Amino acid sequence: MPYLANDGLNFYYETQGSGIPFLFSHGLGGDIEQSKELVGSALPGFRLILYDNRGHGKTGEPGSVDRLNFSAMADDAAALLNHLSIETAVVGGVSMGAGIALAFCLKYPDRARAAILVRPAWLNNPAPPNLAMFPEIAAIIQGVGIKRARELFEKSDTYAAWKEHYPPAVNSVQGLFAGRSPKAIVATNEAIPRSVPYTTTEALKGLAIPALVLANQRDPIHPIEYAETLAHALPNGQLKEFPSKAEGLQEHILAFRSCLREFLSNVPELRQEPV
Repeated sequence: MPYLANDGLNFYYETQGSGIPFLFSHGLGGDIEQSKELVGSALPGFRLILYDNRGHGKTGEPGSVDRLNFSAMADDAAALLNHLSIETAVVGGVSMGAGIALAFCLKYPDRARAAILVRPAWLNNPAPPNLAMFPEIAAIIQGVGIKRARELFEKSDTYAAWKEHYPPAVNSVQGLFAGRSPKAIVATNEAIPRSVPYTTTEALKGLAIPALVLANQRDPIHPIEYAETLAHALPNGQLKEFPSKAEGLQEHILAFRSCLREFLSNVPELRQEPV
């Protein structure tokens, strides 16, 4: 299996297809399989690059807590492109991955050809209320251990409100407590919500690359207002609303892929190469 040794960690990654490099990152608590489910395993005309972030998936432990932030994760993405001898790429991600993509574009503006920001959950305020469940889960795990943590979380007011406004929560909660070590869950859930992918709106106004911002209604962790804010601030940003998972997982995935292909086929900087 392919790994990148970087910053004291071994990052697991996969590549598929050929063409324009397209780096895509998963969300907090997710892994490479989440990215595959959303994007698919291949994108015609693109070299798809997927990976597990620090503290997630096959990458394993989180490393230094001081490095669990968007700036460091943008560096991880750049290191992976360097490892693959790729100078520029389309960069995207979902939720936390959208924050990583945005941080990468701001930190390495000459390396980003376009941005795909799916269901952003961060703006420039640390520990936003929509992400309060993640440090809450970390606190429960620290208090009672991983075995009882899910049971107690499902009895909490936070979970009740989440389930009421977002029915797919019933199917999503398992992933918040499984697939990673308790150490990784606690560290990432505590640190990453406190980080921000950008500091000022002025910084966004200087990012001139084409950017697709995708969002949906009825998603309390990923408020559509965040997507609207980003799309409005980015000079070449465009907002596209697509169905929530609450309307059906397949409808959600198919609509996302349709929006993605439409956007990529209409970016002038990419039009000379087949999509």
